[in-house]
Amino acid sequence: FLHDFSYAGYRLRQAEPPVRMDRVLDVTQAPYFADNTGASDVTAVLQQAIDDAGAVAGGGVVYLPRGTYRVAPPTGKASALYIGKSNVVLRGQGATATFLYNAATDMRSKRVVMVAPRESSVSWTSGATGATALTQDAPNQATRVQVASVTGYAVGTWVVVRADLTAARSEELNMGTTWTSLPGPSFYRQVVAVDAATRTLTLDIPLRQGLLLRDAARVYRIPAHLSEVGIEHLSIGMRENPTPGTGEEDYTVPGTGAYAMHEATAVLMNHVVDGWIRGVNSYRPPSNTQDVHLLSNGIDLNYSRNVTVDACEMDKPQYKGGGGNGYLYSIRSSDSLIKDSVAFGGRHNFDFRSMHTTGNVLFNNRASNGEKVSDFHMHLSAANLVDNTTLYQERFEAADRTPYGTTSHGVTTTQSVFWNTNGAKPPAYGGTSIVRSQQYGQGYVIGVRGSATAVDVSVTTKTAPADLAEVATSGNELVPQSLYVDQVQKRLGRAVEHEAQALVYQAENLKPTSAGDVSSTAVETGAELGGLRYHNTGAVGAKVTYTLYPRTVGTFAVSVRTKRNSARGQYQLDVGGVVVGGTRDDYASATAYAEVELGTVTFTDLEPKALTFTVVGKNAASTGYNVALDAIRLVRR
Repeated sequence: FLHDFSYAGYRLRQAEPPVRMDRVLDVTQAPYFADNTGASDVTAVLQQAIDDAGAVAGGGVVYLPRGTYRVAPPTGKASALYIGKSNVVLRGQGATATFLYNAATDMRSKRVVMVAPRESSVSWTSGATGATALTQDAPNQATRVQVASVTGYAVGTWVVVRADLTAARSEELNMGTTWTSLPGPSFYRQVVAVDAATRTLTLDIPLRQGLLLRDAARVYRIPAHLSEVGIEHLSIGMRENPTPGTGEEDYTVPGTGAYAMHEATAVLMNHVVDGWIRGVNSYRPPSNTQDVHLLSNGIDLNYSRNVTVDACEMDKPQYKGGGGNGYLYSIRSSDSLIKDSVAFGGRHNFDFRSMHTTGNVLFNNRASNGEKVSDFHMHLSAANLVDNTTLYQERFEAADRTPYGTTSHGVTTTQSVFWNTNGAKPPAYGGTSIVRSQQYGQGYVIGVRGSATAVDVSVTTKTAPADLAEVATSGNELVPQSLYVDQVQKRLGRAVEHEAQALVYQAENLKPTSAGDVSSTAVETGAELGGLRYHNTGAVGAKVTYTLYPRTVGTFAVSVRTKRNSARGQYQLDVGGVVVGGTRDDYASATAYAEVELGTVTFTDLEPKALTFTVVGKNAASTGYNVALDAIRLVRR
């Protein structure tokens, strides 16, 4: 069987993260007057704005207009900026406009932005003295659990359902008694029905492993996590560390650069439900002499659920040594969604780890030029989906990692699925296969395509039998093309996700090159992810070029989404100097967003492609020549 992964993402994928336009606090205005030139440290004033937004019912948006904002963790603090209340959004003007510059070089175990509740009692793995025992074993995929008493439980109650990792369970997982020090499987769930007669609780998301009475299966109430929190439309860069000492184990040696950079993280979401990170990139600060964006880690989702990460790009960490460094997307959450995002040059570009990491989905992402591999890293991260991932000089593993780790990493996953993987270019590390799947029990590799398609399902003594590999026919012919999209549409009865064949480029995230043209970004509710780029011009001939990276060779339909109104011009698009489609007129008497297919292009290689928009005229009724670009979509034919 395959798990139902359709619950992954913000609000169980039943809604998109909102674009809030209410109670916007502009940090460059009174009473904050934050310096947006990067010349002075603005940590305290930005933190004050965040605290002010969280201090009122309904929260608010902390808005950082175009510019550079210099921050650093205050003495004794674990982060530069800390969001500790629900309903707070940290927003920039666009990833090419707003830059959050972390000037500290000693960032050991610190974050630039941390999102976590202030209550210290929140835990998925505590002893929880108020636990209620299950009275029947809960099978894998169960949504109903029978308990000794339903007293104190009601519809809407947040609970943890868990069991211990007993010696018997550790033996069953072929790990001997090695894992008995680990906390065991745990699932953060919400009660959606209570049956007092049968003493049964109904949960909102299925369990991803069976829980046995033998292993003290139980349920307990837990304080609510942060919710409706977001970080969007900005870039984060870290000042490089100049201190020598960046060897594999130097993170344990005080005084080395590695020691100071160990586990430095751009964004940490810890104990968050229904949150989002969208349009957030890393960038190379001008201060860096090396081509590095981050000291170590990128985005970390820890003990969080139903978080959507959309249209982000994390690149080029400075330190990629041992001990958990150089991880660009760390998935230590459940039922979260990372989509249409890019990782470049990490030690591990995408990484699943720990037993509470279940039900997550990677959809339509690109992992590129990893120093090692993207992987399931340790301790049985069960039932996750890697769907339509493009691997460019990259490899994805679900391997038996028994030799590694202070507590053996061991068997790293079970019942996880690699679906329609695109091998764009052979891996530079770890062998010729693009996927190695050695899962405990059952595992699945279904569909591969591209120029590199080798799959390794060899077994170890801990992972027999071999995982299912359906790879003889190109993934281009796989039906459905995306397991996640298919499951979401079936569960919700409607299409809420773009098809997997689409490569989506949000204009506000793209850095344009211009010739005498003015380009600006804005946040607007009608835009696809809330961000929009304006090409402001007053004459024919103005043009702007974007450099895009295709993920596979082949033929693509080119679609462009724009905001039309009475001041828009007419444009032509060319790809590599070849015009695609005819002249498009964006004039409209009333404001409206529209997406049009301009034509097709064929890519015979994976080199960067230049897409140029040129203003060629205007409608007689139009008052201007502007073009407002929302998104570019390349749809694989």
